Amino acid sequence: MIFSDLTSHYPFLTEHQFTQLEKLVQLFVEKNKKINLSAFKDEESVWIKHIFDSLASADEIAKLHPKSILDMGTGGGFPTLPLAIIFPEIRFFPVDSVQKKLKCVREFADELKLKNISILNGRAEELAHKNHHREKYDMVVTRAFANFSPMLEMTMPFLKEKGYLFAYLGPENDEQENSLLLDHFSGFCEDKFFYTLSSGEKREIWKIKKVEPTMKHLPRRIGTPKKEPVRFTE
Repeated sequence: MIFSDLTSHYPFLTEHQFTQLEKLVQLFVEKNKKINLSAFKDEESVWIKHIFDSLASADEIAKLHPKSILDMGTGGGFPTLPLAIIFPEIRFFPVDSVQKKLKCVREFADELKLKNISILNGRAEELAHKNHHREKYDMVVTRAFANFSPMLEMTMPFLKEKGYLFAYLGPENDEQENSLLLDHFSGFCEDKFFYTLSSGEKREIWKIKKVEPTMKHLPRRIGTPKKEPVRFTE
């Protein structure tokens, strides 16, 4: 049933890739018993909340043909791992500040024989000011941020000009403030994609295009984007 559900959405999915996704779910559930990677402990929840949700951007990614994708705040490896399975030709750079989580991502990638993943351990506020990371990536994806302002401040500096940020969001968004924030952080929302997980949770992905270089002082010092987010409304 899961295979038919996936192939109905992603007809390019091969049986081998589906087998890899199955193995990823099994590996993740087992590892999650030992290390707290996620609140979702059973295979069904991992399929719905991590695999299906991660792959919601796959059709749009396929249209853009990026060569490099940075995953900001990858946690236990989502959306990097499912997307890396689907797109073996794309190089993925999962970023997280928690080393033990990245160690698990590396173990999963090795078990799945994924050769297109390069782990980045560090804080976005520091990595984004390094020449070999700043404005070097075709695309950034993120599912890790609850708030729009720090998400933009900590992701846009990694993007090449005319690159895309795919931001996975919940349904609660202040459209007016978000529009002002996008302008401040050199981007605009080119499109939005709405979907509902089988659990009933409503989700959306904002396809954000970077239109000019990021201001040199951004992102600010470690912790500042979250503690003192840029605001345009009360």
